[in-house]
Amino acid sequence: MAYTDNFRRQHQELLTMVGDIVARLKAQPADAHGLRNLLSALAGKLTVHLAMEDKALYPRLADVDVENSRSISLAFQQEMGGLAGVFTAYNQKWQLEAIAADPAGFARDSHSVFAAIGRRIARENNELYPLADRAL
Repeated sequence: MAYTDNFRRQHQELLTMVGDIVARLKAQPADAHGLRNLLSALAGKLTVHLAMEDKALYPRLADVDVENSRSISLAFQQEMGGLAGVFTAYNQKWQLEAIAADPAGFARDSHSVFAAIGRRIARENNELYPLADRAL
């Protein structure tokens, strides 16, 4: 079992949750309750995932410094802080009442944030996690 197997599994779960929200946005864009429930579940899963990376992955990679893992893990961690802040602001902005009042705005913001999350997951899966599997 690779060190990052659990992180990769979480990535797949996050992408599935994003897909569920996108599907709901297409099928039932006015379902503010359903959308908010899905978003809350995504926020919870993402929070746990980020905490695990912050407490387990990044510090371990910084400690071993194999293949520049120290500088790479620091760069990823700093970049993620920015995306985490964007997601937090998005999650706080789009409470039930806001989604109900502006479903098109919610859809637009969701697609933007989800695209950024997708790019980040792809980079971690393709760059960071292979490094971690070799180094740890």
